[in-house]
Amino acid sequence: MEALKIRGTIKEYDWGSKDFLPGLFGYPETGKPQAEAWFGTHPLGEALLEDGRTLSSLISEDPEKYLGRTTVDRLGNSLPMLFKVLAISTPLSIQCHPTREIAREGYAKEAPLREKGVPLSELNYKDPNQKAEVIYALTPVTAMCGFRSFDEIVEDLGRLIPAAYAKYFSSMKNIAQLFERLYTLSGDDLSQVIDEYVDSLARSGEPVWDREVFLTRRGIAERAWKLYGYDPGLLCPYLLNVMELDVGEALYLEPRTLHAYVLGNGIELMSLSDNVLRGGLTHKKVDVPELMRVMIAEPFSGGKAQISPDAEGRSVVRTPSDDFLLKVMSDSSYVLNDDVPSMLLCTDGSAKIGSLELKKGECCFVPACIGKLEVFVSGRLFQATVPTDEELGN
Repeated sequence: MEALKIRGTIKEYDWGSKDFLPGLFGYPETGKPQAEAWFGTHPLGEALLEDGRTLSSLISEDPEKYLGRTTVDRLGNSLPMLFKVLAISTPLSIQCHPTREIAREGYAKEAPLREKGVPLSELNYKDPNQKAEVIYALTPVTAMCGFRSFDEIVEDLGRLIPAAYAKYFSSMKNIAQLFERLYTLSGDDLSQVIDEYVDSLARSGEPVWDREVFLTRRGIAERAWKLYGYDPGLLCPYLLNVMELDVGEALYLEPRTLHAYVLGNGIELMSLSDNVLRGGLTHKKVDVPELMRVMIAEPFSGGKAQISPDAEGRSVVRTPSDDFLLKVMSDSSYVLNDDVPSMLLCTDGSAKIGSLELKKGECCFVPACIGKLEVFVSGRLFQATVPTDEELGN
Protein backbone atom coordinates (compact mmCIF):
# COMPACT_ATOMS: atom_id res chain seq x y z
CA MET A 1 0.00 0.00 0.00
CA GLU A 2 1.28 3.48 -0.89
CA ALA A 3 0.18 7.07 -0.30
CA LEU A 4 -2.61 8.13 -2.65
CA LYS A 5 -2.89 11.51 -4.34
CA ILE A 6 -6.15 13.32 -3.68
CA ARG A 7 -7.72 16.35 -5.31
CA GLY A 8 -9.47 18.89 -3.13
CA THR A 9 -12.58 20.99 -3.64
CA ILE A 10 -12.39 24.75 -4.19
CA LYS A 11 -15.07 26.84 -2.49
CA GLU A 12 -16.08 30.24 -3.88
CA TYR A 13 -17.25 32.61 -1.13
CA ASP A 14 -17.47 36.39 -1.32
CA TRP A 15 -14.74 36.86 1.31
CA GLY A 16 -12.13 34.95 -0.68
CA SER A 17 -9.10 36.08 -2.69
CA LYS A 18 -9.04 35.97 -6.48
CA ASP A 19 -5.40 34.96 -6.80
CA PHE A 20 -3.98 33.13 -3.74
CA LEU A 21 -5.48 29.67 -4.27
CA PRO A 22 -4.91 29.70 -8.05
CA GLY A 23 -1.29 30.63 -7.35
CA LEU A 24 -0.85 27.83 -4.81
CA PHE A 25 -2.61 25.08 -6.74
CA GLY A 26 -1.60 26.15 -10.25
CA TYR A 27 -4.94 26.69 -11.95
CA PRO A 28 -6.09 29.79 -13.89
CA GLU A 29 -7.77 32.63 -12.05
CA THR A 30 -11.51 32.71 -12.65
CA GLY A 31 -12.13 36.33 -11.75
CA LYS A 32 -14.24 35.13 -8.82
CA PRO A 33 -13.20 34.97 -5.15
CA GLN A 34 -11.67 31.60 -4.32
CA ALA A 35 -11.99 31.27 -0.55
CA GLU A 36 -11.23 27.72 0.59
CA ALA A 37 -9.66 24.49 -0.62
CA TRP A 38 -11.04 21.43 1.18
CA PHE A 39 -9.27 18.08 1.62
CA GLY A 40 -11.23 15.43 3.46
CA THR A 41 -14.52 13.57 3.45
CA HIS A 42 -17.02 16.33 4.23
CA PRO A 43 -20.13 15.64 2.09
CA LEU A 44 -20.23 19.27 0.93
CA GLY A 45 -16.74 18.99 -0.54
CA GLU A 46 -15.30 15.49 -0.93
CA ALA A 47 -11.67 14.90 -1.87
CA LEU A 48 -11.29 12.68 -4.93
CA LEU A 49 -8.72 9.98 -5.68
CA GLU A 50 -7.01 9.95 -9.05
CA ASP A 51 -9.43 7.26 -10.27
CA GLY A 52 -12.41 9.53 -9.47
CA ARG A 53 -13.58 7.76 -6.33
CA THR A 54 -14.27 9.79 -3.21
CA LEU A 55 -11.90 9.45 -0.28
CA SER A 56 -14.84 8.50 1.95
CA SER A 57 -15.75 5.58 -0.32
CA LEU A 58 -12.21 4.24 -0.05
CA ILE A 59 -12.21 4.51 3.75
CA SER A 60 -15.64 2.88 4.04
CA GLU A 61 -14.28 -0.29 2.38
CA ASP A 62 -12.21 -1.04 5.48
CA PRO A 63 -12.17 1.74 8.12
CA GLU A 64 -9.73 -0.06 10.42
CA LYS A 65 -7.26 -0.58 7.55
CA TYR A 66 -7.32 3.03 6.36
CA LEU A 67 -7.89 4.84 9.68
CA GLY A 68 -6.17 2.49 12.11
CA ARG A 69 -7.50 0.91 15.29
CA THR A 70 -6.59 3.98 17.39
CA THR A 71 -8.79 6.27 15.30
CA VAL A 72 -11.69 3.83 14.95
CA ASP A 73 -11.80 3.01 18.66
CA ARG A 74 -11.70 6.62 19.76
CA LEU A 75 -13.50 8.52 17.00
CA GLY A 76 -15.44 6.06 14.84
CA ASN A 77 -15.30 4.88 11.24
CA SER A 78 -14.95 8.25 9.49
CA LEU A 79 -11.97 10.53 8.95
CA PRO A 80 -12.50 12.91 11.89
CA MET A 81 -10.88 16.04 10.40
CA LEU A 82 -11.14 18.49 7.53
CA PHE A 83 -7.95 19.98 6.07
CA LYS A 84 -8.27 23.40 4.41
CA VAL A 85 -6.38 26.28 2.87
CA LEU A 86 -8.05 29.66 3.53
CA ALA A 87 -7.60 32.78 1.39
CA ILE A 88 -9.22 35.66 3.30
CA SER A 89 -9.70 39.09 1.72
CA THR A 90 -12.59 40.41 3.82
CA PRO A 91 -13.86 39.52 7.32
CA LEU A 92 -15.69 36.24 7.78
CA SER A 93 -18.80 36.12 9.94
CA ILE A 94 -18.36 36.26 13.70
CA GLN A 95 -19.06 32.77 14.99
CA CYS A 96 -18.55 30.10 17.59
CA HIS A 97 -18.85 26.33 17.52
CA PRO A 98 -20.24 23.73 19.94
CA THR A 99 -18.54 21.10 22.02
CA ARG A 100 -19.31 17.46 21.25
CA GLU A 101 -21.87 17.30 24.07
CA ILE A 102 -23.64 20.51 22.99
CA ALA A 103 -23.66 19.39 19.35
CA ARG A 104 -25.20 16.02 20.14
CA GLU A 105 -27.87 17.66 22.28
CA GLY A 106 -28.64 20.35 19.69
CA TYR A 107 -28.69 17.93 16.78
CA ALA A 108 -31.15 15.67 18.60
CA LYS A 109 -33.34 18.62 19.55
CA GLU A 110 -33.57 19.77 15.93
CA ALA A 111 -34.42 16.28 14.60
CA PRO A 112 -38.15 17.12 14.17
CA LEU A 113 -37.21 20.17 12.07
CA ARG A 114 -35.00 18.07 9.79
CA GLU A 115 -37.80 15.54 9.42
CA LYS A 116 -40.12 18.36 8.32
CA GLY A 117 -37.64 19.36 5.64
CA VAL A 118 -36.51 22.65 7.20
CA PRO A 119 -33.49 23.84 5.15
CA LEU A 120 -30.09 23.27 6.76
CA SER A 121 -29.44 27.01 6.52
CA GLU A 122 -32.21 27.53 9.09
CA LEU A 123 -30.79 25.03 11.57
CA ASN A 124 -28.07 25.57 14.16
CA TYR A 125 -26.78 22.00 14.13
CA LYS A 126 -25.96 20.25 10.86
CA ASP A 127 -24.36 17.24 12.56
CA PRO A 128 -23.71 15.85 16.07
CA ASN A 129 -20.00 16.70 16.05
CA GLN A 130 -17.90 19.21 17.93
CA LYS A 131 -15.97 21.79 15.94
CA ALA A 132 -12.53 22.79 17.11
CA GLU A 133 -10.05 24.36 14.69
CA VAL A 134 -6.54 25.68 14.30
CA ILE A 135 -5.16 28.14 11.74
CA TYR A 136 -1.49 28.36 10.73
CA ALA A 137 -0.41 31.56 8.99
CA LEU A 138 1.04 31.21 5.47
CA THR A 139 1.01 35.00 5.21
CA PRO A 140 0.29 37.55 7.97
CA VAL A 141 -3.20 36.82 9.36
CA THR A 142 -5.50 39.15 11.31
CA ALA A 143 -8.17 37.47 13.44
CA MET A 144 -10.55 38.25 16.28
CA CYS A 145 -10.67 35.68 19.06
CA GLY A 146 -12.40 35.60 22.45
CA PHE A 147 -13.62 38.50 24.57
CA ARG A 148 -11.43 41.22 26.01
CA SER A 149 -11.87 42.09 29.68
CA PHE A 150 -15.10 43.86 30.60
CA ASP A 151 -13.15 46.91 31.76
CA GLU A 152 -11.34 47.20 28.40
CA ILE A 153 -14.63 46.90 26.53
CA VAL A 154 -16.31 49.54 28.69
CA GLU A 155 -13.39 51.94 28.32
CA ASP A 156 -13.41 51.78 24.52
CA LEU A 157 -17.17 51.88 24.08
CA GLY A 158 -17.42 54.80 26.50
CA ARG A 159 -14.86 56.62 24.37
CA LEU A 160 -16.30 55.76 20.95
CA ILE A 161 -20.05 55.90 21.65
CA PRO A 162 -20.43 58.03 24.79
CA ALA A 163 -24.05 59.02 24.13
CA ALA A 164 -25.17 55.56 23.05
CA TYR A 165 -23.25 53.92 25.87
CA ALA A 166 -24.94 56.10 28.48
CA LYS A 167 -28.35 55.42 26.95
CA TYR A 168 -28.14 51.68 26.30
CA PHE A 169 -25.22 50.05 28.11
CA SER A 170 -24.25 51.93 31.27
CA SER A 171 -26.25 49.62 33.53
CA MET A 172 -24.69 46.44 32.12
CA LYS A 173 -22.62 44.55 34.71
CA ASN A 174 -20.76 41.98 32.61
CA ILE A 175 -19.88 40.87 29.09
CA ALA A 176 -22.93 38.65 28.66
CA GLN A 177 -25.37 41.43 29.58
CA LEU A 178 -23.68 43.96 27.33
CA PHE A 179 -23.50 41.56 24.38
CA GLU A 180 -27.13 40.50 24.70
CA ARG A 181 -28.26 44.13 24.97
CA LEU A 182 -26.33 45.06 21.82
CA TYR A 183 -27.68 42.12 19.85
CA THR A 184 -31.30 42.67 20.84
CA LEU A 185 -31.54 46.42 20.15
CA SER A 186 -34.32 47.51 17.81
CA GLY A 187 -33.35 48.58 14.31
CA ASP A 188 -33.66 52.28 15.14
CA ASP A 189 -31.70 51.97 18.37
CA LEU A 190 -28.94 49.98 16.67
CA SER A 191 -28.73 52.62 13.95
CA GLN A 192 -28.14 55.31 16.58
CA VAL A 193 -25.34 53.24 18.14
CA ILE A 194 -23.61 52.52 14.85
CA ASP A 195 -23.99 56.05 13.44
CA GLU A 196 -22.17 57.43 16.48
CA TYR A 197 -19.61 54.62 16.31
CA VAL A 198 -18.76 55.09 12.63
CA ASP A 199 -18.49 58.86 13.03
CA SER A 200 -16.20 58.49 16.06
CA LEU A 201 -13.94 56.05 14.23
CA ALA A 202 -13.56 58.43 11.30
CA ARG A 203 -12.52 61.24 13.66
CA SER A 204 -10.45 59.11 16.03
CA GLY A 205 -7.10 59.31 14.32
CA GLU A 206 -6.55 55.62 15.08
CA PRO A 207 -4.48 53.83 12.42
CA VAL A 208 -6.16 51.41 10.02
CA TRP A 209 -3.08 49.21 9.57
CA ASP A 210 -0.42 47.83 11.91
CA ARG A 211 2.98 47.12 10.35
CA GLU A 212 1.23 47.60 6.97
CA VAL A 213 -0.01 43.99 6.98
CA PHE A 214 -2.44 43.63 9.92
CA LEU A 215 -5.81 45.39 10.21
CA THR A 216 -6.36 47.29 13.45
CA ARG A 217 -9.64 47.44 15.36
CA ARG A 218 -10.60 50.55 13.42
CA GLY A 219 -9.50 48.94 10.15
CA ILE A 220 -11.65 45.87 10.77
CA ALA A 221 -14.70 47.93 11.78
CA GLU A 222 -14.51 50.27 8.78
CA ARG A 223 -14.03 47.40 6.34
CA ALA A 224 -17.00 45.58 7.90
CA TRP A 225 -19.14 48.75 7.77
CA LYS A 226 -18.75 48.91 3.99
CA LEU A 227 -19.79 45.27 3.67
CA TYR A 228 -22.54 44.84 6.28
CA GLY A 229 -23.86 48.24 7.29
CA TYR A 230 -25.99 48.28 10.43
CA ASP A 231 -24.87 44.98 11.93
CA PRO A 232 -24.21 44.62 15.69
CA GLY A 233 -21.07 42.66 14.85
CA LEU A 234 -19.56 45.96 13.72
CA LEU A 235 -18.64 46.63 17.37
CA CYS A 236 -16.89 43.28 17.83
CA PRO A 237 -13.36 44.58 17.06
CA TYR A 238 -13.67 46.43 20.38
CA LEU A 239 -15.36 43.52 22.19
CA LEU A 240 -12.96 40.79 21.06
CA ASN A 241 -9.19 40.40 21.08
CA VAL A 242 -7.54 41.27 17.77
CA MET A 243 -4.84 38.68 17.09
CA GLU A 244 -1.90 39.17 14.72
CA LEU A 245 -0.30 35.98 13.38
CA ASP A 246 3.05 36.34 11.70
CA VAL A 247 4.03 33.73 9.11
CA GLY A 248 4.58 30.42 10.90
CA GLU A 249 2.42 31.25 13.92
CA ALA A 250 -0.84 29.49 14.75
CA LEU A 251 -4.05 30.07 16.70
CA TYR A 252 -6.19 27.35 18.28
CA LEU A 253 -9.91 28.00 18.60
CA GLU A 254 -11.56 25.69 21.07
CA PRO A 255 -15.34 25.20 20.88
CA ARG A 256 -17.48 27.99 22.41
CA THR A 257 -14.92 30.72 21.59
CA LEU A 258 -16.40 33.66 19.66
CA HIS A 259 -14.09 34.53 16.77
CA ALA A 260 -13.69 35.67 13.19
CA TYR A 261 -10.89 35.48 10.66
CA VAL A 262 -10.36 38.89 9.10
CA LEU A 263 -7.49 38.97 6.60
CA GLY A 264 -4.68 36.74 5.34
CA ASN A 265 -3.96 33.23 4.09
CA GLY A 266 -3.49 30.11 6.14
CA ILE A 267 -3.74 26.39 6.66
CA GLU A 268 -6.80 25.42 8.69
CA LEU A 269 -7.33 22.04 10.32
CA MET A 270 -10.61 21.37 12.03
CA SER A 271 -13.00 18.74 13.32
CA LEU A 272 -15.26 17.26 10.66
CA SER A 273 -18.29 19.42 11.41
CA ASP A 274 -20.36 22.19 9.87
CA ASN A 275 -21.88 23.45 13.12
CA VAL A 276 -21.70 27.25 13.14
CA LEU A 277 -23.48 29.67 15.47
CA ARG A 278 -23.09 33.10 13.92
CA GLY A 279 -22.78 36.38 15.78
CA GLY A 280 -22.84 39.08 13.14
CA LEU A 281 -21.06 40.32 10.02
CA THR A 282 -23.26 38.01 8.01
CA HIS A 283 -26.43 37.88 5.97
CA LYS A 284 -27.15 34.40 7.32
CA LYS A 285 -29.16 33.33 10.34
CA VAL A 286 -28.15 34.66 13.77
CA ASP A 287 -29.87 32.87 16.67
CA VAL A 288 -29.02 35.15 19.59
CA PRO A 289 -30.46 33.00 22.41
CA GLU A 290 -28.61 29.88 21.21
CA LEU A 291 -25.43 31.84 20.61
CA MET A 292 -25.64 33.23 24.15
CA ARG A 293 -26.20 29.73 25.53
CA VAL A 294 -23.16 28.26 23.78
CA MET A 295 -20.48 30.96 23.68
CA ILE A 296 -18.14 31.69 26.57
CA ALA A 297 -18.91 35.26 27.70
CA GLU A 298 -15.74 35.59 29.76
CA PRO A 299 -12.34 37.16 28.99
CA PHE A 300 -10.31 34.94 26.67
CA SER A 301 -7.49 33.25 28.55
CA GLY A 302 -5.78 31.63 25.58
CA GLY A 303 -3.22 32.88 23.10
CA LYS A 304 -1.21 31.70 20.15
CA ALA A 305 -0.71 27.96 19.91
CA GLN A 306 2.58 26.50 21.07
CA ILE A 307 4.66 25.03 18.23
CA SER A 308 7.47 22.64 19.16
CA PRO A 309 9.36 19.77 17.52
CA ASP A 310 8.55 16.10 17.98
CA ALA A 311 11.02 13.22 18.02
CA GLU A 312 11.13 13.17 14.22
CA GLY A 313 11.89 16.89 13.97
CA ARG A 314 8.43 17.87 12.72
CA SER A 315 7.07 21.18 14.01
CA VAL A 316 3.88 20.28 15.89
CA VAL A 317 1.09 22.77 16.54
CA ARG A 318 0.12 21.74 20.06
CA THR A 319 -3.63 21.69 20.78
CA PRO A 320 -5.84 19.65 23.14
CA SER A 321 -8.06 18.38 20.29
CA ASP A 322 -8.50 14.61 19.97
CA ASP A 323 -9.78 14.99 16.38
CA PHE A 324 -6.67 16.36 14.69
CA LEU A 325 -3.04 17.37 14.93
CA LEU A 326 -1.16 19.67 12.55
CA LYS A 327 2.53 19.13 11.83
CA VAL A 328 4.95 20.91 9.51
CA MET A 329 7.97 19.43 7.71
CA SER A 330 10.61 21.58 6.02
CA ASP A 331 13.77 20.86 3.98
CA SER A 332 14.75 17.55 5.54
CA SER A 333 14.00 13.83 5.71
CA TYR A 334 11.52 12.25 8.09
CA VAL A 335 10.10 8.86 9.00
CA LEU A 336 6.35 8.44 9.55
CA ASN A 337 5.44 5.37 11.56
CA ASP A 338 2.13 6.01 13.35
CA ASP A 339 -0.98 3.84 13.24
CA VAL A 340 -3.14 6.83 12.28
CA PRO A 341 -4.16 8.37 8.92
CA SER A 342 -2.62 11.53 7.46
CA MET A 343 -3.13 14.00 4.66
CA LEU A 344 0.04 15.68 3.36
CA LEU A 345 -0.06 18.97 1.45
CA CYS A 346 2.97 20.51 -0.23
CA THR A 347 2.83 24.31 -0.21
CA ASP A 348 6.40 25.06 -1.34
CA GLY A 349 8.94 23.16 -3.41
CA SER A 350 8.38 19.41 -3.60
CA ALA A 351 8.27 16.27 -1.47
CA LYS A 352 8.69 12.53 -1.90
CA ILE A 353 6.32 10.36 0.13
CA GLY A 354 7.69 6.84 -0.22
CA SER A 355 7.71 6.48 -4.00
CA LEU A 356 5.09 9.19 -4.54
CA GLU A 357 6.20 12.63 -5.75
CA LEU A 358 4.30 15.71 -4.58
CA LYS A 359 4.73 19.10 -6.23
CA LYS A 360 3.61 22.46 -4.89
CA GLY A 361 -0.15 22.44 -4.45
CA GLU A 362 -0.48 18.63 -4.44
CA CYS A 363 -1.93 16.57 -1.59
CA CYS A 364 -2.03 12.89 -0.69
CA PHE A 365 -3.76 10.58 1.75
CA VAL A 366 -1.57 8.27 3.82
CA PRO A 367 -3.54 5.27 5.15
CA ALA A 368 -2.77 4.10 8.67
CA CYS A 369 -1.92 0.61 7.39
CA ILE A 370 1.21 1.74 5.53
CA GLY A 371 3.39 1.62 8.61
CA LYS A 372 6.91 2.98 8.26
CA LEU A 373 7.18 5.59 5.51
CA GLU A 374 10.15 7.72 4.52
CA VAL A 375 9.47 11.34 3.56
CA PHE A 376 11.91 13.73 1.88
CA VAL A 377 10.96 17.41 1.78
CA SER A 378 12.57 20.12 -0.31
CA GLY A 379 10.37 23.05 0.64
CA ARG A 380 7.43 22.76 3.05
CA LEU A 381 4.94 19.98 3.71
CA PHE A 382 1.92 20.14 6.06
CA GLN A 383 0.68 16.99 7.74
CA ALA A 384 -2.91 16.77 8.96
CA THR A 385 -3.20 13.73 11.17
CA VAL A 386 -5.01 12.19 14.13
CA PRO A 387 -3.15 12.39 17.47
CA THR A 388 -2.00 9.06 18.83
CA ASP A 389 -2.91 8.01 22.32
CA GLU A 390 0.65 8.80 23.34
CA GLU A 391 0.40 12.33 21.93
CA LEU A 392 -2.82 12.85 23.89
CA GLY A 393 -1.09 11.62 27.02
CA ASN A 394 -3.30 8.53 27.29
